[in-house]
Amino acid sequence: MEKTMNVKILDVRDIAPRERHPMIFDTFKGLEPGESFILINDHAPKPLLYQFQNEHDGEFDWWPLEEGPEAWRVEIARRTEPDPDRTVTEYLQTDHRRLDGILNRFQGSVKEGRWEDASREFREFNHGLRRHIRIEESILFPAFEEKTGMHDSGPTFVMRMEHKEIHELLDSILGSADARDEAGVDEGVYAFTNVLANHNMKEENILYPESDAFLSNAERAQVVKRAQAL
Repeated sequence: MEKTMNVKILDVRDIAPRERHPMIFDTFKGLEPGESFILINDHAPKPLLYQFQNEHDGEFDWWPLEEGPEAWRVEIARRTEPDPDRTVTEYLQTDHRRLDGILNRFQGSVKEGRWEDASREFREFNHGLRRHIRIEESILFPAFEEKTGMHDSGPTFVMRMEHKEIHELLDSILGSADARDEAGVDEGVYAFTNVLANHNMKEENILYPESDAFLSNAERAQVVKRAQAL
């Protein structure tokens, strides 16, 4: 098993299919709380996710990094505090912090001129944030709107408008990164982080807690499981 950035990498593409799941679960069981590993597979590992949800509910996090066509990479983490009744706030805040870490690594790679690393890191960030937005818009927002009756106004309306701006800024930064334009990256990240900081603050202080207040334990658990599978 390889390591990169102190994270273990388990590549099962050359492993016999019948041996993959036992090897993956053995790797997970060997993690200390807070540790993670990156799984590399040759197809979308949805059956594996469902097995994790069934056998390790509330014990793991599942963060897709790359989804085909040649490789599927997902970071699988052992949660520090297992809890099958985790809140929407905790789940989505955890993803915010994870994404912040990837963005910081990207900025460090750009500053040091490590453009291949920077390109990979920003693609992971771009993939993760766009997925995060899809989770909100396709799973959380409809649940919130159904409970509150607020469809064309309220926090979800504002969040959707801001998501459009975030998508545009992501495209701009990606173009600068691919062109190895450090000044363009710096300018784009500055504008982006100003928008994102305000956006995340409103989500974490208003939208997520209000969602948790409206949803039952079973409904919150379903939101998290659906989000992991998106």
